[in-house]
Amino acid sequence: MQKTRHAHRASRFLNQAAASYAAQRYDDCIVQALRAREIDDSNPEAWHWLALGKLGRGDAAAARETAEAAMARFPDDARTCILAAEVLLDLGSYGQAKAIIEPVIERDPSQWAAWSNYSAILYSLQDYHAAKHAARKAFELRPADARVLSNYANALKETGDVPGAVAMLRQAVAQAPRSELVRLNLMFTMLFDESTTASGLLSEARQCAELMTPPGVGAGAAPQPDDNGRIRVGLLSNDLHAHACAYFIVPFVANIDHSRFELFVFSLNGHHDNITAKIRHHADHFVDVAGQSTQQVIDTVREARLDVLFDLGGYTRNTPLHYMVHRLAVRQVSWIGYPGSTGMPQIDYRVTDPVSDPEGHEAHYTEQLLRAPTVGVVYHPLVGRPLDAYAAAYRPRATPALANGHVTFGCCINLGKISARTLRLWSAVLARCPASKLLLECAGLDVDAVRLPLLARMAQAGIESERVICVPRRAGNQYLLYHDIDVVLDTSPLTAGANACDALWMGVPLVTLRGNACHERVASAFVSAVGLGGLACETEAQYVETAVALASNVGELNALRMSIRPMVEASPLFDAAGFCRWLEAEMAQWVDTYRQPGQLPQAAGEGLFFGGRWHRMEEITLLVIDALETGSIESLENVLENISAKWSKHWLVAYALSELLYRQGDREGALELLLESATLRKYSLPLYRLLLARLDECGQDKTALADFLHEAFGLELDYLEAQPVPSMREVAGIPTQSEKVAA
Repeated sequence: MQKTRHAHRASRFLNQAAASYAAQRYDDCIVQALRAREIDDSNPEAWHWLALGKLGRGDAAAARETAEAAMARFPDDARTCILAAEVLLDLGSYGQAKAIIEPVIERDPSQWAAWSNYSAILYSLQDYHAAKHAARKAFELRPADARVLSNYANALKETGDVPGAVAMLRQAVAQAPRSELVRLNLMFTMLFDESTTASGLLSEARQCAELMTPPGVGAGAAPQPDDNGRIRVGLLSNDLHAHACAYFIVPFVANIDHSRFELFVFSLNGHHDNITAKIRHHADHFVDVAGQSTQQVIDTVREARLDVLFDLGGYTRNTPLHYMVHRLAVRQVSWIGYPGSTGMPQIDYRVTDPVSDPEGHEAHYTEQLLRAPTVGVVYHPLVGRPLDAYAAAYRPRATPALANGHVTFGCCINLGKISARTLRLWSAVLARCPASKLLLECAGLDVDAVRLPLLARMAQAGIESERVICVPRRAGNQYLLYHDIDVVLDTSPLTAGANACDALWMGVPLVTLRGNACHERVASAFVSAVGLGGLACETEAQYVETAVALASNVGELNALRMSIRPMVEASPLFDAAGFCRWLEAEMAQWVDTYRQPGQLPQAAGEGLFFGGRWHRMEEITLLVIDALETGSIESLENVLENISAKWSKHWLVAYALSELLYRQGDREGALELLLESATLRKYSLPLYRLLLARLDECGQDKTALADFLHEAFGLELDYLEAQPVPSMREVAGIPTQSEKVAA
């Protein structure tokens, strides 16, 4: 009798835990599950809701600990095994999750939840066709479950059936109209669908915003700063790590004017890496809110009393909008993360540009469009290892057609972007260039189950398999694979993003089709910003003609390739300081309407903010030279990386790396970097004198430098060569002790 009474009491708490989980009240879910477990710890359901509550709160490590304890306690309980696999999936331990779930399916193939989780695991392992088979099994067993439908849609998208994926997700929405996760998946998948329109995206965004808005929450006002301090700016993001958004976030945080703006960065993701460390290093305040409840995040951000808060996620997983619907700052802005409207009245502005959102696009948004003068982001390459940007391996090379005897078109993408329209475009280009090949880099192309179905789709579109070069994605290939591509053929409707910038920086022209909605125009904005607007095509016919024209004259194609990187590095796409000054001016205008912000004193001249304070360039230069003189390589690299976060290329970085190569005996490599340093630092006679000495050592011609010296300074080569070769301190412009005394 007492056991029955205990079970009844435990059941009441378990029902409350389930209800709290469904309402995303994860802390309460945990509390109720703990109460149930205290009453009856032999019930695996209590452990189930406890782990799920921790997972929902974002504490994946604690969820794993609970799931593993449950597995040890109930090794034969299918639901416990399914939960453990789900937790491991969330942690990225796909192999372990697969090893747990497969025996469950073998023992009982009727476990629909096991099949559904298995599909998600296989999808994460990039075995998309196996994921589709598992999802179909789950669908047959549980056709009305929203999560099953969502997983099935993911597999359909990656195997080429985007319309089917959208249809499946609409069924999922019908089954679970209050599920944020399903809605977010639908909005993301719609970007890949050729039938998606800007008005259709706006309609879905409004519904998603309404779903996220709790009863009684309106557009409201957030607490204003009550002092005359600096303008308080916040970034809220789930992607402050090695993610495509990092190429645009790092140059922004490193270039914002900290004398006028106090930067708060809020991370929704507990995964931290060297990118996270860089962002933390350049922020005034880095606040990790991963794993906190919705109310805790709201309270934490509001305590900062922000003037402006940027959403850097839009409608992607763990969206900042879930919190910003509560109006966390005086002005709220959407930027970078999602190429469409939030549909949310609480978001006041969207940062964009005249190409991504030309005049007339206002009807596609609930936000006011804040158009940057040229392009709505700034880009730095290799943000995770910026010193590699100076390495010989990453310099543009001659177009490969010169050596191959044929043109190689290429695209480095996700499989889901290869739409029927994209295949149609590629097929038409290849048909007009019969000797050409097409290089594709996608995740999983070393697996038959991924590669063969893709080749079959391409063959149906008229692209022979023999002409396709399949390259599986490898982290080390980023940028370097462009040495093997003559012309990038972009995808449609969802165009290239950061990878378009990668290609352009490597000197490879990119042909793109400019559509009507923002997500169809992202790459167009990038090619236009660097002065290659002719590569952004209005029609499919123009796309084909442009690609064919590039391929028709390899000599001209090579000349274009050699000119693109200088164009990119001199363009607004690389001008982080200019972009920041524009955006700062916009924010200052907003704040001036309700308070007069102050400013911190800051030494005149160049410098950068990191580690919580401003460093003058003279101080940084001294740190670099001291590290070179003492051989402190780790310290040197740390300082150079801080410089590179603000300036993608800087003469001091090139010079320091040149000195390192010189000491290692790589005279040619050192000379290349010294030439780059001299190019970046114009009119430095000590640097030119050192360059002359190194040219002599390598037996290189000095005519071009002699002509420059005569034209710029009226100096003859003999005069400069008669001067002593300068020390590192003289090259860097650091006064000697005697010069300090004389001064």
